[in-house]
Amino acid sequence: MQHHLIRTLALGTLLLSPAIASAQDAPAKSGEFSGYTTIGIAAVPDYEGADDHRILPLVDGKVFLGERYVAVEGSVVRANILNSKTFEFGPVASFTFGRDDDIESRAVAQLGTIDDAYEVGAFAAVSFEVGGNDTLRFGLQGVHDVSDVHDDFVVTANATYTAAIGERLNLMVDLGASYAGDDYAETYFSVTPVGSIATGFTVFDAEGGLKDVGAQLTASYRIGANWGIAANAGYRRLLGDFADSPVVSNGGSADQLSGGVGVFFTF
Repeated sequence: MQHHLIRTLALGTLLLSPAIASAQDAPAKSGEFSGYTTIGIAAVPDYEGADDHRILPLVDGKVFLGERYVAVEGSVVRANILNSKTFEFGPVASFTFGRDDDIESRAVAQLGTIDDAYEVGAFAAVSFEVGGNDTLRFGLQGVHDVSDVHDDFVVTANATYTAAIGERLNLMVDLGASYAGDDYAETYFSVTPVGSIATGFTVFDAEGGLKDVGAQLTASYRIGANWGIAANAGYRRLLGDFADSPVVSNGGSADQLSGGVGVFFTF
């Protein structure tokens, strides 16, 4: 029960939390703590490649000590160890959700359950001020499975532009792409001969490559000195074998939509 609750909370923020809350990032002065937390609801795909959605809680948070920080963003925990306004670098831990037998697609469920995968790696980012108040950030993250589930790596790159509109409104556009290896593709997107018999799907041997590209748009509005509201809409497009797999083409959708709304509190 406890594992299911943690998994549910994390899934609710898997695609949304960095975009919902990062517009609220406000590093503390050197030697001082600051941070935020966000609470809300999210609509996310039932699993990667699904065309069904589920409504879930959205919870995340970030604590700064100067420019260093620890961020909990759904399925990702990230720690920036550099006290720099321009550069970020540090360790990251994440997990990729498997598939339960209670998903909406009964055909995909017949392929069998897949355990959650625990991954570790590192990330780096560089930020630039644009026009005085706006920020452009480029990030790169790489993780590798350490739980013997997909036993492979996933690399994600993104570019984020944050614009302050007046004193209360922030808008943010995030563009990203991810690359996954052959074993990752085989674990989540291949269909074996046994699976083909059980589901009616064509046998499919998925290979790795560019997994997806996507965009997110976030608006946040500060209502009081220490709180406000934020809303997010995201779209990801699965590519290559990840889109061509019968798990997606017959049992789901390559177009992955998500959205969320929350209340943020800063301290």
